[in-house]
This record gives sequence, structure tokens and C-alpha cells, in this order.
Amino acid sequence: MKSKFAAVCSAAALGIAAASAPAFAGTMSWNFLTLAGNPAQPGASLMGTSYTFTQGSMSLTANSMTQSGSSWAMGTEDLYAKNGGSVDESGLGLMGDPSGDHEIFYPNGIELTGFSGHVSSVMIGSLQGTATNGESWAVFGSNDGSTWTQLGSGMGGGAEDFTASSLLSYSDLIIAEPSATPYINSNDIVLMGVTTTVPEPGTLALFGAGLLGCALLIARRRRVRQD
Repeated sequence: MKSKFAAVCSAAALGIAAASAPAFAGTMSWNFLTLAGNPAQPGASLMGTSYTFTQGSMSLTANSMTQSGSSWAMGTEDLYAKNGGSVDESGLGLMGDPSGDHEIFYPNGIELTGFSGHVSSVMIGSLQGTATNGESWAVFGSNDGSTWTQLGSGMGGGAEDFTASSLLSYSDLIIAEPSATPYINSNDIVLMGVTTTVPEPGTLALFGAGLLGCALLIARRRRVRQD
């Protein structure tokens, strides 16, 4: 009896340890143009400053944001699903872009929030020019929606797959064009897509099964003693 009790409680302990560590079943790709319905060129407004994308039981919300100094607030520009024809010219942008291309333009950005797990990579497109004289991009992270930390930035190159490990530490992200002096004749930037990690459901199941087993054995031992 004691050996069975110890074995089940050991399983519960393993469940607790697993639950406290990051465990993921896999990844999920979010192609924003596809999820918006692949509107024809040049694309279509998503008719609001906030839009929730869904895949199965998973969801992710994009919000229009604007920067004021070092802080961010909800923006006034509607989200736009841009279809520029080529892969790196398709994704999420914003209405009101002075260039007329409906892309993310300074001092605005797009926030990603409400996703399960974490974002492990961010794909940014329409990066005109070169790494020293081109269209700039930046990714910011936050866990409270008010204090933002810049996680990475770059310039030019057509498209950028940003995969820094620091992404995994934040529950909210903002993708923005951080420069007021972009590359000459640039078309601003687009948020093409992200990859999110999917939480491993088996971790909590193991934890729950271990606790249930402990409870049943404790109850049985009490009955035996009473008898």
C-alpha cells in the first residue's frame, strides 16, 4: 500500500514540476492575409482598429496602436489586409498611410495580444532598401500592456523573420516602424505573420491525474483504518 501511495504521489510531483516548466505541443503559423480572406489587390480594410483571428480553438487579436514618446495607446487607424501581389508585400497594415499603400507607418504600430502560449517568430515585410539605408522596423514586448521593451529592430532587406528568444518572455507585442525618416520612396512596412507556440495540454492532465490518485489512496487508507 505504501509503495503504491508513494508511486502515485511521485507522479503528482512530476506533474507539478512539468507544469512549472514551459512545455509546448508544437507551433501554429498565422498568415494574416490568408486569415483575413485573401482580399484582392490591393486589399481591404478590416473595418475597425481591432480584429480577432481564429484557427480552430486558438485566437489572436491585432490592435491598431500609436506611439507618444515612450508610451503606446490604442490608435485611430483601421487595420488593413494588404495584398501587394508578392509574398513580402502582403499582410497587415493600417489605413491612413500617407504613401497610400496601407502599411504600418510612423508613429503607428500593430499590437498582437490574446494568444495562447507565446510568439516565437515575427515575419515583417515591405522592407525597402538596405541594412544601412532602408525601411526600418522594431518589435516591442510587454506583459502588462503599459511598459514596453524593444526586443529587436532592423532595416531593409525585403522581409525579416525575427526569431529572438526574448519573444517568449512577453504576452503582448507591438510591431512598428520606429523612424520618422524612412528610406526614400519606401512603402512603409507590413506584418506578414507570426508563429505561436501551442501549450501542451498533457502537462496539466498529468498533474491532475496525480493529485486525484493521491486523494483516492488517502481516502482508501482512512477507510481501512476505520474498519
